Amino acid sequence: MFLTKIFAYLRALRIQYQTQIALQKLDARELADIGLNRDQIDDVAHRVAFGQ
Repeated sequence: MFLTKIFAYLRALRIQYQTQIALQKLDARELADIGLNRDQIDDVAHRVAFGQ
């Protein structure tokens, strides 16, 4: 069970990283189209990965 939690956490970290990379590739106009700005990327990626 402990190992399962570790793997779930590592999977969430990977999703967070991939989301951050994808959002960072967008320009300011594309981010604005989806209602975001650069300051929100880390928070959004964390919420996507960890559901908070």
